[in-house]
Amino acid sequence: MQEILFLLLPIAFYSGWQAARKRYKGRQEQRKDISVRFVQGINYLLSEEPDKALDVFLNYPDIDEYTANTFLLLGNLFRNRGEINRALRIHQNLVARSDLSKAQRASAMLALGEDFFAAGLLDRAESVFTELLKDDPKHADACEPLRNIYEQLHEWDKAIEITQYAQQRSKVDRSRLIAHYYCELATQELQKQNLFRVEETIKKAAKAYPASARVLVSKGDLAYARAQREEALEFYRQAIEKDTRLLGVLFNQLLNNFNHKDELERLYSFVQHAFTKTQDAKLFGYLLQLARKLGKITEMRTQVEEHLTKGKPTLNTLVHSSDVLAHLWQEEKICDIPQLQTALQRLSASQPDFQCAQCGYKMHGYLWRCPACHQWDTVSNV
Repeated sequence: MQEILFLLLPIAFYSGWQAARKRYKGRQEQRKDISVRFVQGINYLLSEEPDKALDVFLNYPDIDEYTANTFLLLGNLFRNRGEINRALRIHQNLVARSDLSKAQRASAMLALGEDFFAAGLLDRAESVFTELLKDDPKHADACEPLRNIYEQLHEWDKAIEITQYAQQRSKVDRSRLIAHYYCELATQELQKQNLFRVEETIKKAAKAYPASARVLVSKGDLAYARAQREEALEFYRQAIEKDTRLLGVLFNQLLNNFNHKDELERLYSFVQHAFTKTQDAKLFGYLLQLARKLGKITEMRTQVEEHLTKGKPTLNTLVHSSDVLAHLWQEEKICDIPQLQTALQRLSASQPDFQCAQCGYKMHGYLWRCPACHQWDTVSNV
């Protein structure tokens, strides 16, 4: 019996070798077939036939680490070119595959959420990013797009929650953003006249970022809503002192709301002091408007002439300077100042009043957050 087994061993070895050889050959053929299909897909892309390329890639039999990364990059390329539907096809196909590793699936989910966000399907993007965080709470990459979604939807409570969560995970200070979100909430509550909630929300904003000038503006808004005019004016003054951009933001509001002579005198004194200190041409236009409101036109003649000859006048200050000169020289008829004033006012009205320092986007009304690059505190007067 042992002799028979001994004789069968070489036969078994040979049979096993032949079977292994066939399997190896089969794998080689399969790999060769996959390589040919991959090259074919690339050729379709280079030939500007993306749909044929997609058909080749999406019918790929096996996914490994390298092909998964290639498909992710390809989908991102389509998204960056604005071809969102093609990007969605690739990333949805990847997510649906059962042979992805956990890391590959997370990357595909993140890319899919970004596709939905780019397509404006914010609810579906939110669902994908939320699921991604649920599966892996440490996946901080999903926090930033979720925060952007909540900003777009004005869901400030959720924006605060996800920003605080991201701050804890990444240790990156986001307190200024959180303060902005609380101030947005305070503005919503103020519109509803829920003054107690406004006060509580402002306290949270101040706690999140004590140095915020916007918190002072919110305090001024609350004080004015409570008919505490003196306190409101002081809060606005402190805010402008901290960030001079805010004078342009608040000026019309201040001029309309604080029209008592003593209040206008306080504003005039503050702006005069700030202009003397900084020589900022933007402040000069506001100073001239206050002087006209207070009947101090004559006092401004020397300053106007000095500003026009030695300063750096802007279109805005030219408009208000010509207004002063027209008033002073109305009877002298030295030049057609009123016509010049009208032309400059018309030109000024057609120009944007504010511009984002980050991306250069111009707008007529002030926004705390630039609608183009979505950065906060980057908008100022032109």
